[in-house]
Amino acid sequence: MEIAVGALSGMANDLPGKLGELLQEEYNLLSGVRRDVVFLQSELGTMNAALIRCDSIENPDSQTRTWVGQVRDLAYDIEDWIDLFAHRFDGGRQNADYTSGVFQWFRRGFEKLKTLPARHVVATELQDLKARVSELSEQRKRYRFDPPTGYAGGRSGSGIDPRLTAFYADSSRLVGLDAPVEEVAKMVLDNGNIGLKVVSVAGIAGSGKTTLATEVVRHLGKQNHFHCSAFVSVGQKPDIAGKTLKSILSQISDGYGGGEDVGRLIGMLRERLQDKRYVIVIDDLWGRAEWSTLKCCFPNDNIGSRIIVTTRNDVLAKECSSNLGECIYKIGLLSDADSRDLFFNKAFGKGNGCPDYLRDLSNQIMARCQGLPLAIACIAGALAHRSSKDEWEMYASNLLPDSHSDGSNSLKQVLNLSYNDLPSHLKACMLYLSIFPNNYEIDIEHLLRRWIAEGFISDGRCANRVDTARSYLTDLISRNMIKTLHLRDDGTPSSCTLHPVIHDFIVVKSMEENFVTLVDAQQEAGSMNNSTIRRLSLQNSVRQDQAVAQNDTMKHARSVTVFGYASGVPLLTDMSVLRVLDLEGCKGPVCLDGLCKLLLLRYLSLRGTDVSELPAQIGDLRCLETLDVRSTQVKELPASIVRLENLMHLLVGNAKLPGEIRKMKALVTLSCAVVGKSTVNVIQELGELGNLRELELFCDATEICGDKKQLSFPSDGFSSLKQLRIHSSLPLVAFVTSSLPNIEVLEMKFEEGLPDESSGVSGVENLRSLKHVSIEFSQNGSGAAATVASVRNAAEMLHPNHPVVSVIIDGMN
Repeated sequence: MEIAVGALSGMANDLPGKLGELLQEEYNLLSGVRRDVVFLQSELGTMNAALIRCDSIENPDSQTRTWVGQVRDLAYDIEDWIDLFAHRFDGGRQNADYTSGVFQWFRRGFEKLKTLPARHVVATELQDLKARVSELSEQRKRYRFDPPTGYAGGRSGSGIDPRLTAFYADSSRLVGLDAPVEEVAKMVLDNGNIGLKVVSVAGIAGSGKTTLATEVVRHLGKQNHFHCSAFVSVGQKPDIAGKTLKSILSQISDGYGGGEDVGRLIGMLRERLQDKRYVIVIDDLWGRAEWSTLKCCFPNDNIGSRIIVTTRNDVLAKECSSNLGECIYKIGLLSDADSRDLFFNKAFGKGNGCPDYLRDLSNQIMARCQGLPLAIACIAGALAHRSSKDEWEMYASNLLPDSHSDGSNSLKQVLNLSYNDLPSHLKACMLYLSIFPNNYEIDIEHLLRRWIAEGFISDGRCANRVDTARSYLTDLISRNMIKTLHLRDDGTPSSCTLHPVIHDFIVVKSMEENFVTLVDAQQEAGSMNNSTIRRLSLQNSVRQDQAVAQNDTMKHARSVTVFGYASGVPLLTDMSVLRVLDLEGCKGPVCLDGLCKLLLLRYLSLRGTDVSELPAQIGDLRCLETLDVRSTQVKELPASIVRLENLMHLLVGNAKLPGEIRKMKALVTLSCAVVGKSTVNVIQELGELGNLRELELFCDATEICGDKKQLSFPSDGFSSLKQLRIHSSLPLVAFVTSSLPNIEVLEMKFEEGLPDESSGVSGVENLRSLKHVSIEFSQNGSGAAATVASVRNAAEMLHPNHPVVSVIIDGMN
């Protein structure tokens, strides 16, 4: 069993910095508190170094695993203490506007007296934390956490690499590879190109990249296209000189003459490949540095030599391939028919059918494998010659059960390579996806905001955190850990999901690290383990469910996500350090008692619930960054909402905004309704929000149709707006000269066109930065056609940038 450190090292690494920021604040600390904070800062830095060492141990003992678990809990508690600290000492001082020195002196004295009890509590808690740190530090000295003598590193375990079977696979028993082999072979040959060419094969772990490359070389070998060939696996911990280069030399000639110098080995390789048409497979490439060295080994004699690279990283595949990334083959998954053939051949033997009593379970297992060859082969192999229905049911619900079967261990071993290659900040983001059910379509914008609310994004500048989070997501997608489902008009992903095999894998990892606690409807609250819950995902909640047991396990919860009925939501009054509360789509009544006491709450989604009113004091949630109440019964927001100075994403749909919305300077994303009579004033206020980048407006044009008034955007304001979405019953929109200077994406959705068949939309050509226009009508008609024609003419004929126009009428493109 590998030790589960994962994302913890990243969080522990951030804590010394957060403690340093705390020391820089001008708080009236009791004597000794500042010294204790400095002590924690120093000890946590050393402890994080020990965690990194523990993470390298292949088979840790129970003492080491226990110690890591204790450090994890301590790190969480210290971060909670830091985040709550400021709220205990604000004392309303942010509202102070006194300029007189006398007033300031009296006020400081008053605040010091008023917060004296809180400061004693803080000091006591700090002493407890210090004692725990000291004890764990002593444990680290008492117990040895170093790798055993002679340990050479590596995380692959003692088992045989499952990829080795690809080298010696019986071609006649492979399925689903005929077309890919022909296609890649055609890319490799490219008879019109005599220069050295690199073809990359990229795909998810276990998709058959190694098998495909092997079969391509076999196929080409039969046709005698090349003078020599070599196949070498680089791996996650490469030994370029000691293994990789020597292996290539030994395959293309009788020997390599000894020596360990990389430069000498490269020279020997180039010499022996000179004037030879060769094909070299560089399998399982992970890093740019290794490729930079390897590509120096291969001379280009313009005689048609080829290199095939396999990798799990799409970005690396593009960097390696020829023709600016065009020579890439993205390997897909098996079809249902090929999956069935592979599974039945492995599980029951070639030519044998599936017993009737196992047919439904076989279908469930294949559905979870979702065409991933390695998963199908490993699980079917593990179940071969096993007739127990219980064992088959275990895999039908989770492909990686808590067992020691060779099948699941081999699969875990391959997936572990991808997971271990992630830096700590990406491990946290990846594990977080275990919150969502299997095959769940994850909205990317919501995911990014939740990552930020959880503190996974290290960039402290608010304006850049979304961009940083998006770069994390892009990295995970390029590593084939996350699969994109849908794209926006501008080409960016709008939703994503996980392959069921990867989902099952990260669920196992999350449970090992106590990162997420998953509770299913069939699981009784009493059957939950006694570990402290940090993140709760309540899945398949049904109407009769009772709330999760209220005890000490919930008081440290940082996030609660519920799928199903809201009756399972724990009491909010018991979760003082909650950062994320996501009840999107929950059915039944929602209890918000105690909501305004969640001082650390940063993300609140009540979208699609039965909520009809928000608490009047919601403005007390000063840390709140995202509020989503779309598709609810909320008609109007409380006036206190404008006090939320940190709110970046306000998504209220058809709800009416309060006055003085201009005070919410931090807003980046806004979805709201504009009422006909106050449209001008609302638009003017919104235009003053200098950080606003995305705006969604819901308008009821029926109130103003008679006067032919339009939703008009002025020439000033909206300086940062990039995307605008308008929902209205009728097309009554105008853009004056120089309005929305930085708008790039414009989306307009109307129910029907104007009865007099006029356009109703004017000034699109005035949006100088526009790149894409999307116009949609629910109903077809001459009025809709007139509007579409006018918008097309403005975009394609009058606009200097000729933005792309997409049209949907009555659900048809």
